[in-house]
Amino acid sequence: MDVRVYRISTCHWCDKVETFFKKHGVNYKSIVIDLLAGNEQEKAIAESYHLSKQRSFPVTYIDGTCVIGFHESRLRHLLKLPPQKDEHERTKSEDSGVKSGLYREDEDLRETIEKMREWLLREAKSHGYTINPDENVVEEILVGLAKNEKRYGYKACPCRLATGKYQLDCDIICPCSYCFLDVEKNGRCYCSLFVSDRFIASDPSLPEYVPDSRERTETGGKSAVFITEEVPEAVVGAPAIPLKTRIKVIGFMQDIVDKNKAREGFVRMADSPDIQSATVQWNEDTAYASNIINDTKVTIKLRQDPEVYTYQIICTAVDGKLTNVDKLFQRIDVPEHKNKLFECCLIVPGVACAKEDLQLLLPKQGYMSHIYDKYKVAAGFEAEGTGKDTFVISPEDQMLDKIVEEIVTLETNYQLLSVERQRYILAIDKLDVLESTIVSKMRIISMNLPNALPEALKVWLHGLSNNFGEISGIAEESRHHMNDTLLKRDVMRRVIKDWGESEGGFNYPALSRFFLERVDTLGEQYQRLFIRIDGIRREMADLITMLRTKIDLILQEQSLELQRSMDETTKTQMMMQHTVEGLSVIVLSYYTIHLFGFVFESLEASHIINVSLTTAKAVFVPIAIAISWYLTFRAKKVIKTHTTHKPK
Repeated sequence: MDVRVYRISTCHWCDKVETFFKKHGVNYKSIVIDLLAGNEQEKAIAESYHLSKQRSFPVTYIDGTCVIGFHESRLRHLLKLPPQKDEHERTKSEDSGVKSGLYREDEDLRETIEKMREWLLREAKSHGYTINPDENVVEEILVGLAKNEKRYGYKACPCRLATGKYQLDCDIICPCSYCFLDVEKNGRCYCSLFVSDRFIASDPSLPEYVPDSRERTETGGKSAVFITEEVPEAVVGAPAIPLKTRIKVIGFMQDIVDKNKAREGFVRMADSPDIQSATVQWNEDTAYASNIINDTKVTIKLRQDPEVYTYQIICTAVDGKLTNVDKLFQRIDVPEHKNKLFECCLIVPGVACAKEDLQLLLPKQGYMSHIYDKYKVAAGFEAEGTGKDTFVISPEDQMLDKIVEEIVTLETNYQLLSVERQRYILAIDKLDVLESTIVSKMRIISMNLPNALPEALKVWLHGLSNNFGEISGIAEESRHHMNDTLLKRDVMRRVIKDWGESEGGFNYPALSRFFLERVDTLGEQYQRLFIRIDGIRREMADLITMLRTKIDLILQEQSLELQRSMDETTKTQMMMQHTVEGLSVIVLSYYTIHLFGFVFESLEASHIINVSLTTAKAVFVPIAIAISWYLTFRAKKVIKTHTTHKPK
């Protein structure tokens, strides 16, 4: 039996699948995609995506059948295992085993996980979510989130494949963009971290497995049909409306490391439908190839911009025939890798569409505009972040290429603006955490400032200065992102202005309402963010100034104290100097008197003088003192003069 589990290392549902297989002695192959690298990883991603049409896990392959997620009843059916009688006890025991194993493996993440618990409580409170009451499941998910935060720098969903590039993963940063709708519809989010009251009450109407809202089929807007025991393979129903032209557009973020990836993917796509690579027309940032296959002109285009490169696969019926191009699309080897930003479909029907036809073609809410006086463009947009939208263009050939390029420009910039919106959310999250730290620190400083020691003041000043720099960094980064946002928004406005857009009919709102109403407010949100940052910085600047002033006063006081100490030392030195000078005079006088005593003794012995030796010494004492004082004074003066004129 061929059993394969495509998984990622942070996914607790993947652990449950493997635990289930081990418990029942099933031999299987585990492919841990996020731990692979290079071509091996790309191959595993392509295999997994081919089976499941999504980038969430686990994906289990059992002898030609695919099961997505931990769907125990389907796994038991495919493996011909008996039904589980005591579901609750089994799940509880397995959860315990997985949890303990994970926790032992990740002791180094213990501190991060504890901080993650505090974050989880804040997020649940701010978004109004309920945390899963099963502590084992929460523990497993927190371990995965902690691993991803350590690996990528942000809390990417542990059950979905992250790219490591924030702009591509922004919709799956926990809580993900699909969390609210999943909780409302299915009772829990995809990884089951956040749940509803219905889930806690074990509502039997809730699905056993939550499909990933991030991935959609390219037609119809319906969720991919997951393989069950009754359905041998995935089925995606496409509306049976004759088409004149169908265009698939796939956008990828530019890979700075591998700039040739776009061209390599284009060559692979061109080769797959028997378009010879030798016929490809290459330009600096574009490439073009075409061929006629089964009465259909297949054209593949590559366009490279600074941030994004896009592939266009254009299938157009020739000789007035209409075509269904699903098989042709399946033949084209479209790259599937982690840099994918969006995918959309542009359709030109063979005949004018009634409202009922558009409702079949368009996913979700329809929008329609009348452009360039005679063209109609209808659009249906998937859930935000899925990047799979459908456009229906009226069957006119004159300006089709121009309209397609403008729609691609709108779609590309809109998806990039979704990235900018997530960057704004990330900036808010960073600011919330930083502000909480700063407020706590400022409160402590205010309480202890009057009696604080200089060392504590310096530590506080250093910490606040670092925090001030971090906030300034957030402000600078946000200003850069705001400028990018305004540029992209202006590009979209310019396209819609050139269209001369008016209401298109069928009581559908205009396309500009979708494209602009969600991005016009982003600039205002950034402005409010800057006002908030400026307020925090002003408070910090006042406190930093106060700390510096207090430190300066303490240093000034210490300087004065040192000066007073130096003055006292100088006085002492002067007194000692005078004392030494006096002693020097006394010593010199003593030796002078003693020296002249020998002279007086000789004179007395020679009867030259008739005065007693004692009387002569007594008379000579003042003279000796005067001579000693004079010699000391002269020596002091010579030394002072020599020191003053000493060359510097």
